[in-house]
Amino acid sequence: MSLIPTTILTGFLGSGKTTLLKRLLSEAHGQKIAVIENEFGEENIDNDILVTESKEQIVQMSNGCICCTIREDLRETLQLLAAKRRKGLLDFDRVVIETTGLADPGPVAQTFFMDEEIAESYLLDSIITLVDAVHAPRQLNDRQEARRQVGFADQIFLSKTDLVGAGETDALVHRLKHMNPRAPIKAVHFGEVPLAEVLDLRGFNLNAKLDIDPDFLKEDAAAHGHDHDDH
Repeated sequence: MSLIPTTILTGFLGSGKTTLLKRLLSEAHGQKIAVIENEFGEENIDNDILVTESKEQIVQMSNGCICCTIREDLRETLQLLAAKRRKGLLDFDRVVIETTGLADPGPVAQTFFMDEEIAESYLLDSIITLVDAVHAPRQLNDRQEARRQVGFADQIFLSKTDLVGAGETDALVHRLKHMNPRAPIKAVHFGEVPLAEVLDLRGFNLNAKLDIDPDFLKEDAAAHGHDHDDH
């Protein structure tokens, strides 16, 4: 079987990740997407869909997409999904992982390279970062996670640009380009993004990530990164 393309969706609280995800899931694109929500107490895509009695918490949605929330390790969830797909128990074409607003995407991306079984099943397609034009200047000053979300991005979507002046938007774009010269930056309105700009970007470049974070492929980096976003 071919590798399962995977997109990591990241961005600070309120940047519009869930809006973009809902759009991805509701659009008639004919693709079956498995969504992994790495959420801790934030608003889930749709709590009604995700409240189930099953221990594994994998729910098939009406348009063929699958949703699951991570209770344990991302690695275990990915292994479980791949195993079910191989056995024909679940049918999906790709995976989208929505991280929490406070997550550093580094350890999430690392999972795809540090674990042999995951590397043999999945292809990390890209990291997409949403940036809230209203609050980003302060978040980037104050929060290391916000800076790493931008640094790791393969594509940056700028939300809420209608709420700030053109000068502020230009200044923010200039700052983001300085922080991450590789990632294209595009303003989006309420998650209205063509699917071609979200899926199959083939944007993830391991060498570029090693430039940002030389320890990216070291075990201990993974260990300290895995639990700090659930507090």
